[in-house]
Parts: sequence; structure tokens; C-alpha cells
Amino acid sequence: MSLKKQLARYKNHLSREGSGEKSKRTPRQISANDRYQQELELAAEHLNADIKMFDDQFILIRTEKFDLNEKHGLYSFNELEDILSDWQKSNIDHPLSSGGRKMDDLLFFDTETTGLGAGAGHMIFLIGTARVTGKKLILKQYFLPGPGHEAAFYHYFLSNCPDLKNLVTYNGKSFDWPRVKTRHQFVKERVPALPSFGHFDLLHASRRLWKDHLSSTRLETVEKEILKIKRSNDVPGHMAPFLYFQFLKQPKASLIEGVMKHNAEDIKTLVTLYIHLSKRILHFNDSGVRDYELYQVGRWYRYIGNNLQAISVFERLLNEKTLYAKKAMKDLASLYKKAGRYKESFALYETLAENDMDPHLCIEAAKLLEHQYKDIKKAIYYTELALNRLEYKNTILKTKQDEDKQDIIKRFDRLKAKERKID
Repeated sequence: MSLKKQLARYKNHLSREGSGEKSKRTPRQISANDRYQQELELAAEHLNADIKMFDDQFILIRTEKFDLNEKHGLYSFNELEDILSDWQKSNIDHPLSSGGRKMDDLLFFDTETTGLGAGAGHMIFLIGTARVTGKKLILKQYFLPGPGHEAAFYHYFLSNCPDLKNLVTYNGKSFDWPRVKTRHQFVKERVPALPSFGHFDLLHASRRLWKDHLSSTRLETVEKEILKIKRSNDVPGHMAPFLYFQFLKQPKASLIEGVMKHNAEDIKTLVTLYIHLSKRILHFNDSGVRDYELYQVGRWYRYIGNNLQAISVFERLLNEKTLYAKKAMKDLASLYKKAGRYKESFALYETLAENDMDPHLCIEAAKLLEHQYKDIKKAIYYTELALNRLEYKNTILKTKQDEDKQDIIKRFDRLKAKERKID
């Protein structure tokens, strides 16, 4: 989206909110560059940020420290240590496993950009990171004061993360990090190389667990509905580019203070979300885990080939009289068969075949009877049952198709009759 369109989009919002500050007139003898630098220094002071120089360029770096006992939503930050310990003990191979890593190996990462496009014309103007160091969660924000300072921007970000082991992001694999790569290309001869690292993208994990339960899996929705985090006076994310462009014209702290706060809250939420997702995956027997979450955790284990864990999860669901218990039964029957547990597999397929019109369930029962139990008569019974159910299914489908066809014919005849009257 062009700057002109963004300005038009946000014009009404700006007039309602205002910047809360009035610019002071600067004497004519002060150059525009000097005036900008003076105002930037005032903004940095207001934001409790440091101005750092590199190759005649400069950026703002803002640091906040949070006690690990501080709570953000459902959890305090010190529960991250317990989760890493649980991953170590579990020895489970999982995409979210932090086994073999220390607390400070995880870098929680989020950016703010001038637009959602992937082209080189869009810049990252704010990088936020957080990691546990000692007894504190250290949150650092790197702010780009203008397009001509990207070498300093990436120099300080990469210099402060030389031992990067794992990024923790929300849509970072598809959005944030590819844009870092794009912008890094312009300054790569002057700054450290991009590191190789692991990546936990919590958007994908959130989609697996909650996409069928939530209206969307945007971070703000997950934050509110799942983590019970409520923000107050939050700057909407879509306002960030406009406020940044306004800052470039006149560097007032009030224009970006809310953007930086929004970014900081996103990063703290990533810590809480990683704890929560890990608990759901590792401690699926806990009473707080919902049936729909439990089912999706089981499917995830099955998807990555950890069938033993998948079986454990689905078995937990069998005792629940819910829709997800029936779904779990189908998965479990298939997994039992793969594991050679034919008696348990057939018992489930037999129960399912009596209560479900899906002909494939009857076929699975017939296969076991034929190949494992050599009971041909009973295999024939289930095969005939599958045929009858398939015929019934096709009859229902054909009836619906015939009804739709008749409705279309009636509409066509009515329209043709109207056409004749017009003629």
C-alpha cells in the first residue's frame, strides 16, 4: 500500500487521537538536520532509549528488565525454566521441543514494518527481542530513525545476538525473518552475517490447536481468548506504519511510544504462549486441557510420526463422551492396527461400524477379519454392510442432486416464461 493511501486510511484516526503534543517553533537559523537531531534526542530521553552510533549512522535502543516472577496472562516468566526442564526430561522429538537448550538460547522476536508487502521498498523500523539472562527477562527494542541508518540498525541487532540458537516468533518464518533477510542484503558488507538457528513459529502451533475453535488465530485473538490477556490503550498494529511516517517528519516520542509498547506486549505474549503450548503438548493429562485441544495434540503427534504418544493422547479421550472421543476412536483404531494390536483395533472398528454410516469403517473391520482372523464369513458380512451403506449414501446424494436439479429447472422455466411475456 502506498504512503498516500496509508495517509488517507488513517486520516480520521489521527484526527480523533491526536499526538498529544504541540511542536515548538524552531528559529530559522537552525538547520533542518540540527533540528531533527535535537528533537530525536528529546524523543530518546522521553522513551528511556539510548542513541547508538555506527559508521556515521545512529539508532535508538530501548531496554526493559522484568522480574521473572512477573505474571503475564496465565503464567509468570519463571515458568519458562520449568518448561525447558520438562522438555529435557521428556526426550520427545517434537517441533516445539527445547530439549538440549538453555533459557538464554531462546530469543523471542517480533518486528514492526512500514507495510505488509514483501518488496524491497518496505522496511523494518522496529525489532523487538527478549531473552532470559540471569534472573531477568531482558527486552530490547531497536528503532530505526530513518531509511539511511539500516547499517547501524542491523549492526547492533546482530552484534547483540551473536550466539542466537532459537528464534521464537508468531508468523516469523513467513513474515518477519524473510524481511530481515531482504533488508540485510543492502548492508551485508558492513554488518555481521545472519546466523543459522532453529525457529519456533507459534502461529503454526496455534493453528493446529485452535483453528477450529477460534474465529481467527491472529495473535490478539489467541492472547485474549486462550491466554486471558487484556490490553488497555493499545495502539492497533495497522497504525504502526502511519505513526512511523509521521515520526520521520517530526520525531516526537508520543508518535511511537504506543507502537513500542504494542511491540513489547507482543513479545511478552510470545513467552507466555510458548509456555502454554508446551504445557498442552507435554502435560495432556492435566485437567485443564480441553477435549478439542487434546484431540489436536494427538493428531500432531501422529503427523510427526510419534505414534506411541499419539496413542496415549487418544486413549485419554476414549473415556470422554464427546464428539472428539469418537474422532479419537477412529485414529486409535488405525494406530492400533499399525502397531499390530489387532484385537484392540478390531474392537474399535466393530463399535464404530455399528454406530457410524461411513462404509470405510466396515471395510477396515473386514480387512482385519480376512487377514488376521481368517474369518471369511464375518468379513463378508462387513463387506456387504459397506456396500449397503455406500448405496444408501449415493441414494441420499442422488436425491439431493435431483432436488437441486428440479429447483434449477423450475427457475429456468419461470425465467423463460417471463422472457416470452416481455417479447
